[in-house]
Amino acid sequence: MLKAVRTILIVLLNIIFYGLVVFGGLQLCHAGYSFAYDVLGETAAVLPPGEDKSFTITEDEDAFTVAENLANQNLIKSQYSFYLRMRLQEGRQSPMKPGTYTLNTSMTYEEILNIICPA
Repeated sequence: MLKAVRTILIVLLNIIFYGLVVFGGLQLCHAGYSFAYDVLGETAAVLPPGEDKSFTITEDEDAFTVAENLANQNLIKSQYSFYLRMRLQEGRQSPMKPGTYTLNTSMTYEEILNIICPA
């Protein structure tokens, strides 16, 4: 009797353990996909029509600081994905231009980059 209970307990613990491993793996894949989509896809902070906001870039700000400021004003979903998108497009576009811009919270990363990094 004790041996049967022990066997059942081991089987249940194995099922729980492997279930948690599969669940964790699925969550990790979902997080990776979401991040990759934010970097490479048409991502916007909110759905249109959004809200217009004034955004200023100073000469001493680096790209990551700009991404942080955009995220703080809810103009982008994630500062990390926007920063990576900006770095990936660095070769195609000129560097960020200091100035004050009117950006909308429903703009995609591509649209924001086209404004703050004009050709």
